[in-house]
Amino acid sequence: MGELYGRSIDDARRRVGSPAALAAVEASVRSDGPDAGTRRLRIVAGDLDVELLPDRGLDLGQVRHRGVPLAWVSPTGWPRPGATGFGAAFGGGLVTTCGLLSFGPPSVDAEGEHPQHGRYSGLSASVIRSEVTADAVVVNAVVVEATVLGAHLELRRSVRVPLGDGRIELRDEIVNRGSREVEPMVLYHVNLGWPLVDAGTILRSPADRVLARDAAAEAGLSSWAEFPEPSLHYPEQVFSHELPADRRVGAEVISPSGLGIRISFDTARLPGMFQWRVAQDDGVVLGVEPATAATILGRGEARARGLLRPLAPGASWELGLDIDVIEMRP
Repeated sequence: MGELYGRSIDDARRRVGSPAALAAVEASVRSDGPDAGTRRLRIVAGDLDVELLPDRGLDLGQVRHRGVPLAWVSPTGWPRPGATGFGAAFGGGLVTTCGLLSFGPPSVDAEGEHPQHGRYSGLSASVIRSEVTADAVVVNAVVVEATVLGAHLELRRSVRVPLGDGRIELRDEIVNRGSREVEPMVLYHVNLGWPLVDAGTILRSPADRVLARDAAAEAGLSSWAEFPEPSLHYPEQVFSHELPADRRVGAEVISPSGLGIRISFDTARLPGMFQWRVAQDDGVVLGVEPATAATILGRGEARARGLLRPLAPGASWELGLDIDVIEMRP
């Protein structure tokens, strides 16, 4: 168990009037603006201040460490689910979940039409637990993606923030509640922004090899590991990181100041990882994206390459990742 403000957690508790001064989970509803009526949960746990978005599948919004914002948030924010078009509704945040049946470009197959990066972030969660325990703040929720006589997937999500550790633990169980086999696709779109991401920020990847998605990425392939100086216009670049099989790995993003993030996951469950960057004056963003399939080109490409894994009726997958704040000497 970590410390809070230089004291053991037990000592810290003895020195406050209310335990909520040290750790709390607070619920609210937006009262105006494009996201009016949407729910928010705020976790406060020592140095971390974490925004959760129940009406975006309990994804993570802005996260602050000692007041410093870590996530990139797009100019759209998080409008109510159903906003027209991916570009008008992708709010960013520390984690946007893509899936549960598709990620990458829009596609059509036997499961129906799949919008860009799937439907998940437009689904509302049923929050079933929000609690401060002896050593953590925990929120649990259930999200269902289903169609009539089609796929029926249930995701059971746990977000746990241990006290004093500077860590967020995200765990998902995906259960096939339908009567036939389905092939889920899930990608965790971790979006990091300024001041963590700026010229000179370094990405340390566990990859054996890094490949460019297209010509725009090919132009930046030699410098994929170091974030460039932002400019007025900068093309979106996406790189594919080929990972070692069946290992616990970590990708690190380190700013010139020494503040950083480590994203840890199991390649037996998430064998793919992609990097998204835009070094534009109005869009400084670095995405690190672990995924269940090692292609960012969509469901059809994943099927053609044999990358889709079947999930039998009643069976489940366990997925997830850990996000740790790390502080290193420059």
